[in-house]
Amino acid sequence: MSDFKPGCDTQALEARARMLKAAREFFDSRGYLEVQTPSLSRNTASDPFLGSFEVCEVGGPRYLQTSPEFHMKRLLATAPRPIYQICGAFRKGETGRLHNSEFTILEYYAPSASATDMAQLTCALIDKLYKPEEIRRTSYRELVQEAYGLEVSTAGPEQFLEAARGVATHADAHNALDVLYDGALSDLSGRVLVQGFPASLASLAAIAEDGSADRFEVIINGIEIANGCQELLDADEFKQRVDYDNAVRHLKGLPQIECDPRLKAALSSGLAPVSGVALGLDRLLMLKLGKQHLSEVLAFSDEIA
Repeated sequence: MSDFKPGCDTQALEARARMLKAAREFFDSRGYLEVQTPSLSRNTASDPFLGSFEVCEVGGPRYLQTSPEFHMKRLLATAPRPIYQICGAFRKGETGRLHNSEFTILEYYAPSASATDMAQLTCALIDKLYKPEEIRRTSYRELVQEAYGLEVSTAGPEQFLEAARGVATHADAHNALDVLYDGALSDLSGRVLVQGFPASLASLAAIAEDGSADRFEVIINGIEIANGCQELLDADEFKQRVDYDNAVRHLKGLPQIECDPRLKAALSSGLAPVSGVALGLDRLLMLKLGKQHLSEVLAFSDEIA
């Protein structure tokens, strides 16, 4: 008979329930509206380094969402007010100590807020859910310079690629900056707020006046917990970024992903300035309980689901 038992203990289940309750109290007390959006959609993220689960449906494929971002922005275009959501998100090919193909994401958006405002809010949230702790502020440039001796503003693509291949065998011209960043995180301890990312790592973030991506990440003991940004509002720029992602996908032999016409229409409608954050609750819970593997805080991880 197969073992039917959950992979985590009762302590982890109870701690998860307390964390979810505390997160809702945090946002409810600040006037955020809790929303619920579909897990299954006709469109998905185009990022070539994110895998989406495709579900065959009559009338065309549907995708399990890698995050609720697209639908939440469509809500904001109609009713611009602070919103949050706690839900399952899905990413294909992500299983391991810090990954599970289905995980719990907390995503929140605030109209008129800057990325700096959301970074401060996120640090206050982590103080409540995890523990109060001093935070070190740094930049992508400083991290890469400390780790590899590379000056981001002057190094060329060949130098980045050579350094990245010393970190990971899968490094190529398209992911070298990500590989270098991930390698630099491995030596970090405590809580770190990283800003000043290169524009090429903007994803769907706006570009700041200094030419960098207007986004941030919160890292705890070398583990990414949250990432946020001032959101891209230009519909044409959104289409251009999807086109670039699809060009990379073509080179990698990956399927093409349609530019989400509904999100593009939402951006075209005049979506007001807004910043948003995605936070991984499973990872934060793992750290809070002193566990080493996500499976220790999930009732049923990929291995036993």
